[in-house]
Amino acid sequence: MTPRWPFVAFGVAALAAGCEGSAPSPAAAPKPAETRVASSADVPIEVVTPQARMRRGILETSGKVQFNEETVTRVHSPVTGRVVEVLSKPGDIVEVGHALFSIESPDLGQAKSDYAKALTDVERADKALRLAKELFEVKAIPQKDIREAESDYRKAVAERERAASRLRTLGVAEEQINDAAVRGETSTRLVVRTPRSGVVVERNVVPGQVVAYGQSDTPVNLFVIADLSTMWVLADVYEPDIPRVQRDQPVTVTLPCCPGERFEGRVSYISDIVDKDTRTIKVRAVVPNRGRLLKAEMFVKVAIATGATRVLALPASAIHRDQSQLFVLVQKDKDEYERRAVKVGNDVEGGVEILEGVGPNDRVVTTGSILLKRSVK
Repeated sequence: MTPRWPFVAFGVAALAAGCEGSAPSPAAAPKPAETRVASSADVPIEVVTPQARMRRGILETSGKVQFNEETVTRVHSPVTGRVVEVLSKPGDIVEVGHALFSIESPDLGQAKSDYAKALTDVERADKALRLAKELFEVKAIPQKDIREAESDYRKAVAERERAASRLRTLGVAEEQINDAAVRGETSTRLVVRTPRSGVVVERNVVPGQVVAYGQSDTPVNLFVIADLSTMWVLADVYEPDIPRVQRDQPVTVTLPCCPGERFEGRVSYISDIVDKDTRTIKVRAVVPNRGRLLKAEMFVKVAIATGATRVLALPASAIHRDQSQLFVLVQKDKDEYERRAVKVGNDVEGGVEILEGVGPNDRVVTTGSILLKRSVK
């Protein structure tokens, strides 16, 4: 049997020689972290430069819906009397001249009697003036009698116009005044009609109710009629944000009940008074009421577009996070990249706003940066 010890000794010697050749020199310094990639073909990448984008400032707050006061009509009683019949109810869509209620009033009868008497006085004065002119032509009366007849006629005409104006104030239509003149109509029943079209949103009168005219500085609203095609939205803006708000800025209104519904309008009024309790001002917008979804006294969310600013932006895929720090990979040379810390702002159209870290001339990695960042320290 052939002994194997020489071969074992030879193997051990060879292994020892190999270990001695691979051992590092004690004087060699540690190699720094590599910032290069062997080849761009190893990691497919795409490089972009930060682009200018428009950042739209938005001021978000809360608000409340109200009727558009410029299109609201509050109907009071034009005379003192008793309500005989109520002819409209809340929710009715009414046009100009639509009957709301009828009222029985002695004031109306007195006004019609005064008008009829004034008509009679005008006729009498007119006949007296014509007779005076005829007598003067034949020199039967002096000229001063004609002047007196003319004065009486003018007084009668003025009294007729005053009586007719009183009837118009009471809500009597022009054709009804003419009917009273022709037939001597002296009915005491008056039909109160709406002066403006819209929707009846409030009614505070019932048959048999006695209503008064001119006895209070704040008379009761018997009917409230509103045009619901537009509504007012009153937003609360805090003192620090007041300089950001200007007239005619776009406003977007959303409803808590219908998050998918958006109503667009514009700022039409900015209050000059700061509420002493809430330290806010009222900013009003006129908003089209699509589908009549906006209801008076409804709380809504309001977003006011306060203007646009040009900012630098990068795609979201270019931004990475290492613990609490955000960074991007910036190309320094063909195959050389560096990690650079950045500060970001709000999302903008097509990317993320960059506040600090890179400039418009920097080349930033987007596609492939997730793989590339492992080899860039």
